[in-house]
Amino acid sequence: AVIMVELTEERDGQVTLHSQVTPGRDVRPVGEDIAAGQEVLVAGPVLGPAELGLVATVGATAVSVHPAPRAAVLSTGDELVEPGKPLRPGQIRDSNRFSLMAAVRAAGGEPIDLGIAGDRPGELERKVAEGLEKADVLLTSGAVSMGQLDLLKPLLEAWGTVHVGRIRMKPGKPLTFATVRGKSVFALPGFPVSSLATFELFARPALLKMQGLRHLARPRLRVRLAHPIRHEPDRAEYQRAVVTWRDGELWATTTGSQASSRLLSLVGANAFLILPEGQGNRAAGEEVEAMLVGEIRNDL
Repeated sequence: AVIMVELTEERDGQVTLHSQVTPGRDVRPVGEDIAAGQEVLVAGPVLGPAELGLVATVGATAVSVHPAPRAAVLSTGDELVEPGKPLRPGQIRDSNRFSLMAAVRAAGGEPIDLGIAGDRPGELERKVAEGLEKADVLLTSGAVSMGQLDLLKPLLEAWGTVHVGRIRMKPGKPLTFATVRGKSVFALPGFPVSSLATFELFARPALLKMQGLRHLARPRLRVRLAHPIRHEPDRAEYQRAVVTWRDGELWATTTGSQASSRLLSLVGANAFLILPEGQGNRAAGEEVEAMLVGEIRNDL
């Protein structure tokens, strides 16, 4: 048996125990942590602190893992300029590339920066070919809508197979998904919110699956609306919101204007409110389904 030193007192070479000691107390028997023949790790989980500790415990110095998927990220459009450069009339700074590269990292992938491709067929083809050569997945933003300079979709149709060309969803209607030369291509819309929302719903699960993960979907739960919200019933909508605990219930507050160009609507949001097609405006106090993308906070 073992007794903790703080439960004893030593004086003049004699030890007094201040607690009764029974046989086996604080003794760790062989096999208590890991039994003979026990499976320590199954395929699928991410190797985090506890998992890596177990690998070391059993003396393993190498394990087989899925490599981080490489995702090439390309922005398209003559109107785009790098963040550090001055803006001329009709230009905007490229934000999608940096948001998407950060999203790739958060999903466990390795981003590859392809820069900006202008609205010229030769330039776009070179950039797409570079991404397909360097990466496992190609992520683009812009050039997939209905304008004359939206040249990406015809290129994907010529080089591969377009499986999805539009979706009944807001934000993100122009989303295009294709396979080219054995690689997946997610051609995301150009509006910043649409780009990140479609990444979250379509590209992120693909990156997780490429890493061997089994649980691909974000958690979903029911929340109560703190205020009325507008929703056009013609297509499903994913509104950005903050979900908090209040009086023992989950309450959701949207992040203001839900315009697809307003990236601020995603800043601080920890959930997407899922508003199905065929249902209109919602009143305060109604319950809706929410997809969590961040931690729930207490409303103190």
